[in-house]
Amino acid sequence: MGGYLDELDDLLINQFDQGMLLSELDGFLTGIIVSPDMVPPSAWLKQVWGPDTPKFDTPEELQRFFDLVMRHYNEILASLDEPDGFAPILEVDTRSNETLWELWIEGFSKAMKIAPRGWNRVRASDDEGPKSAIAGISELAAFADGRHQLTEEEEDRWDRETPDLIPIWVQMLHEWRLDNDQHRPTSATGGKLGRNDPCPCGSGKKYKKCCGLN
Repeated sequence: MGGYLDELDDLLINQFDQGMLLSELDGFLTGIIVSPDMVPPSAWLKQVWGPDTPKFDTPEELQRFFDLVMRHYNEILASLDEPDGFAPILEVDTRSNETLWELWIEGFSKAMKIAPRGWNRVRASDDEGPKSAIAGISELAAFADGRHQLTEEEEDRWDRETPDLIPIWVQMLHEWRLDNDQHRPTSATGGKLGRNDPCPCGSGKKYKKCCGLN
C-alpha cells in the first residue's frame, strides 16, 4: 500500500479493540460516498472504531486519525471520477493467494444500513444496473454474515468474479447518485476539530469535554 494507508492500517489494527480493519473501512467509506442520501461524518465515524470511545494520548493524535480517515474518503471519491480509477482494497489469503472480498462487502453493507431509504429508492427505480449492483452486494453480505448459504459452485464463482464486479457495481451506483442528486457536495474535508464542535465519536458532547480530554 504505502504512504498514508500504512499509517491508517497500523492505527486501525493497534488502536482499537473492535474497530474496522482497512479493507472493511475501504468498503464502508465507499458505501458512504455512493449512498443515494448524503451521510455526514457525525453519523458514521463512530462505527469505524466500534463501541469503545477511542483513547488517544493527545487531541493531536485523534485529529491525525480523523485526518487520515477523511483523506482516504477523498481519495476514494477522486478515484471515482477517473476512468477505471476506483480499485477496492481487498485482503489476499497468503496461503492460497485467494482474494478475500468478505471484509470489504461487510463494510459496504454497514454503510447501507445507515441511510436505507436512499438505497430503497434505487431498488424502486427503473435503472437495472444499479439495482443489480445492490442485489449482488446484498447477496454477498448475507453470505458473509451467515444469513445465506451458497453452494460450493456458487461460492467458487463469486470468489472468481467479485474482485472484478465490485468496481463495476460501485461505479454504477456512483453515477446513479450523481444523476439523481446534482446538488450534493462532491467532497468532504477533514478540517480541524474545534474545541466546541460536536465530538466525532458520536457521543453528543463537545469535543473539549469528550475525546479532547484524552
